[in-house]
Amino acid sequence: MKRTKILATYGPSISTPDKIARLIAAGANAFRVNCSHSTTKELYAATEVIRKGSAKARFPVGLLFDISGPKLRLDRFEGEVEIKAGETIILTKERSVPTDRMIGVNNEAVIDSLKKGERFYVDDGNIRFEITKAEKTRVTARALNDGVLLPSKGINLPDSDIKIPTISAKDKEDIAAAVKAGADYVALSFVRTGDDVLEAKKIIKRLGGEQRVIAKLEKREAISSLESIMLVSDGVMVARGDLGVELPYEDLPRLQKKIIKLSNYHHKPVSVATQMLESMRFSPRATRAEVNDVASAVFDYVDCVMLSAETASGKYPCEAVETMTTIIKANETANGRPALHIDNHFLKLEIPIAIAEAVSHSRERCQSEAIFAFTTSGFTAQMISNLYPSQPVIALTPLDRVLSQLSIFRSVYAVKITQPESFEDMTRIVGRVCREYKIATPGDVVIVTGGAPFGSTAPTNFMMFHKLEK
Repeated sequence: MKRTKILATYGPSISTPDKIARLIAAGANAFRVNCSHSTTKELYAATEVIRKGSAKARFPVGLLFDISGPKLRLDRFEGEVEIKAGETIILTKERSVPTDRMIGVNNEAVIDSLKKGERFYVDDGNIRFEITKAEKTRVTARALNDGVLLPSKGINLPDSDIKIPTISAKDKEDIAAAVKAGADYVALSFVRTGDDVLEAKKIIKRLGGEQRVIAKLEKREAISSLESIMLVSDGVMVARGDLGVELPYEDLPRLQKKIIKLSNYHHKPVSVATQMLESMRFSPRATRAEVNDVASAVFDYVDCVMLSAETASGKYPCEAVETMTTIIKANETANGRPALHIDNHFLKLEIPIAIAEAVSHSRERCQSEAIFAFTTSGFTAQMISNLYPSQPVIALTPLDRVLSQLSIFRSVYAVKITQPESFEDMTRIVGRVCREYKIATPGDVVIVTGGAPFGSTAPTNFMMFHKLEK
């Protein structure tokens, strides 16, 4: 059982239950549904396909709705505009006139936000401009490099305080769809502060949902507000696409490591996304650089690595998941466990942390095949996961909503049980799960942890070594 999880993106290449099942067999643990270009009806259809395809999965499979956030783009003008470095163009709130190098935008906030001396980028940063004049309805900009402007290309404003809400009207509809569809996670785009995450949580609560919120870190402002975002989010995603446009790309490796380290400090799951196996959209084999990229994330103990277009629209979706699984397993074996400094973690719950630490270190003193964490909310398993145990963590919970929410946590695999009423019940459950899931065999030692008295909301307060009966 691999420790690092795989989040695969749903799309035309895997749009049948059979293909979903094949990806799960290859190593996918959760699926991302991109809301950017989908109607509510299409989101429900995608959910149904994923649910059918994962119905016979060995362990629960997670579902994440990726909320698109405001998309800043050029107008849908006719033709194209060739640009040379030093030439000027006008961005306007009005209609595009390409022959006069006057291009409209899809959101007036672009014009309202730009000031003289600031830069804006078009088409993932491929064409860069500097503002030379800012007016109420238009801005004049000088091109910093050659390029061709095409209709509807994305705009990034790396220097500007963007005057636009993080959650748009469409985003609210998509969040409502996530709640109705029973998604496990909502990934929020365009996050700039912790308040954006809190706003999404308020919307979910008003709708009666219990979805967890993942903050996508893709804006310059988010990097400046990492602490506040970590405090209120349920996890983060290193969204390297837009982040690599907003900030110098040479800073990305350092920032990725910083975010992962901070996530571990806060006991929050962290995913790394964007172009991890990009070449496998068209090729059955990954490049050496891509192999190293995935392995680097494994070495940093991320919870999850993500595939985007590789599975959504690529020619080799199953092969991409298989490749990622192979890389993960090979490098987890070589990785070992890091030196743990429990004081370098944010949570200070003395007894649960002490037990989690003891459990995570247990294999150094006594050979044990797995850790069984009895948990109601999932917190016990999450806490142990964050301390990098070398054994798999089997989370045992009676709650359906917790089962698939644990799918993106490193090392954690969830199994549904009935609530135990005694230690005898617990050992009986552990024995049954070991047999059914082939996790351990008679005579093996496993670790059992949880909170007593049973059936209460008591925090983790015990651990025991249990030898499976022959």
